[in-house]
Amino acid sequence: MGRLQNVEEVYSALYIDFDNIYTRLSEQDPALARTFATNPQRWMRWIEGHALRMMYGDGVRRRILKKCCYLNPHRYHEFRPFFIRAAFQVVDCPPLTNYGKTSADIHLVMDCMDALAHVTRFDEIIILSGDADFTPLLLRIQEHARRSIVLSVGYTSPAYVAACSWRIREDWFIAQALEEIREDYSEYARLPESRTPEARSTEGRIADNKTDDGRSRRPASDRRPEEVYSSQSYSQLPAGKRMRIIETIKQLVAEANTPIPLFSVAQILQYEQGLAADSFGSGTLREFLQTLDLTPIEFSPTGPGYVFDPQRHNEPLESAVRDDFKQRMPLLYELAVKVHQLTDIPLLHPETYARLIALLEGEVRKHGVSRIETVAHIEERCKEESLPISLTQIAFVMEAVIRGGLTLTDPAVAANATAATICNAFYQRAVELCRLSQISLTENDMQLLESWLLRGGFSKEQLP
Repeated sequence: MGRLQNVEEVYSALYIDFDNIYTRLSEQDPALARTFATNPQRWMRWIEGHALRMMYGDGVRRRILKKCCYLNPHRYHEFRPFFIRAAFQVVDCPPLTNYGKTSADIHLVMDCMDALAHVTRFDEIIILSGDADFTPLLLRIQEHARRSIVLSVGYTSPAYVAACSWRIREDWFIAQALEEIREDYSEYARLPESRTPEARSTEGRIADNKTDDGRSRRPASDRRPEEVYSSQSYSQLPAGKRMRIIETIKQLVAEANTPIPLFSVAQILQYEQGLAADSFGSGTLREFLQTLDLTPIEFSPTGPGYVFDPQRHNEPLESAVRDDFKQRMPLLYELAVKVHQLTDIPLLHPETYARLIALLEGEVRKHGVSRIETVAHIEERCKEESLPISLTQIAFVMEAVIRGGLTLTDPAVAANATAATICNAFYQRAVELCRLSQISLTENDMQLLESWLLRGGFSKEQLP
């Protein structure tokens, strides 16, 4: 193990036999298989926290330092970008025989053996595969005094299970790491199971409705977040208590697959930190969070308010706008989500894009371009018009327009910029980003992309 900031760290290497897991998940539910293939960040976060306490005790975190995915590019090439985006080393294993046999298993074994002799001592080897051919490999890992953790889907050889140090239960993985999360965050948020009182009871955590000192605690459902915290009284908390609150919030966000509403944060802090409704006076949770250093976690004032990790989560949109996009244009929405996940192109409603382009046109024609000031001015206009567009999204679009061939930093170009020329540059950059991210766009996909990013009254023929 290693140490970082007084925290014990378990060093892990992760190897995925993609064809094996995807095929077996598809036999159960194709939607689950697709979730596994298109959102590795979701289940990666779950694996990072899985069974740590049961295997190593308290105060330990898992760091996956090596991530390899072995897949058949002839059958599953569309999923390569998602794993590349998640910082995996993707090893293409094309068929080598007429029967479709690939070399994934031998590649996986050789890489595991290399890991055992690596200059970094890996404490764990995590293998996602149910192939019993790996049984000798698990025994060899054991001989090197390392732990092996396996995930198998469907029937698994008893010998294979016996050879590993820990088997990830299939039903836990599916229910906790792959299940779809409802998109209507404003209605409720599903808390990670390891955070619920029932789950904490099985892990030996406090599960009753009392604080650490035995005082009765009012049920969280009866209290609103606004009742709980006060930035005015925060300075009176001991330093240790402040650090525990920060760590709890960070861990909660790390375990979550979606942004976490403030009322869920409030419930977790009440249960895990034993905070009563009147602990901090009359301040609001929003004010309280502003006093905390939660970097890199960010706060979004959208709707009920959210905390989220911008590296893993989509910044929350207004529910009505998002739902309208999905219901009115389901095919376009599906493509937009995919493109957003792989390129960071903001997931905005087409009409929102049209208005953003119009604001950008007016700003650059009138004042020219100063990257910081231009973005700030447009953000103010978006707030005035209640447009669900963040500063980061505005900056991304403006930079994409410039990289798309419209040099707005040139005063002459900025003075003559039109919504049509801005749209065209943004569209060209979006196509380039899709290519760089290895997104295969069909002719129909191209038409959908045009309708998404060129919806502001322009057809492709009208654009320069």
